Amino acid sequence: MRRSTIFWLTGVAIVIVAVFIVYNNLAPSVTEQDVSMKGTIRQTAADEYEVQLTITRTKVDKAQHMVYPLVPGWGSISFDDKQDNRFIRPTSVGSTGAMEEILRQALQRQSSTAIIEFAGFSIPDAAGTYKMRFTIHPLGEQAELIRQPMLYYVHQEKLLGKDLSWVSGEPLEIIKEYAE
Repeated sequence: MRRSTIFWLTGVAIVIVAVFIVYNNLAPSVTEQDVSMKGTIRQTAADEYEVQLTITRTKVDKAQHMVYPLVPGWGSISFDDKQDNRFIRPTSVGSTGAMEEILRQALQRQSSTAIIEFAGFSIPDAAGTYKMRFTIHPLGEQAELIRQPMLYYVHQEKLLGKDLSWVSGEPLEIIKEYAE
């Protein structure tokens, strides 16, 4: 009887240790190193800027993910109606509460400035390079100067109850020319 009890206790302890090791070594299916982003922003009218993005992902992202261009004081993302095969056009623009919260927490760690509105979009799940072009407009009556425009990729993933979400940000390059 003693041998079987010791055997079972040892087996249970081994299983608990193995589960603990596996849980602690869980990693997201896509990491920040698997995603690269570049973008430019240029003024096209007094109250309009054009943003062009290139996002490359080296792995399939089956978890939820969104791209958020963030230009304080500017928003109202509009994708161009012109059919240009070089650029993809997301089916919808908006946000989800969970994705916003992940981004909001990441931004709060960087600065104390409160961002009220987020508008983002998703790109296809497949690995590849995706190019987008859209315009943004001022959120208020007065157009603010463009300061520190950023592009954020938000990845949301939970596995076995562990949060594997992350946020990656890149500055948008400001092109100074004014195109009319």
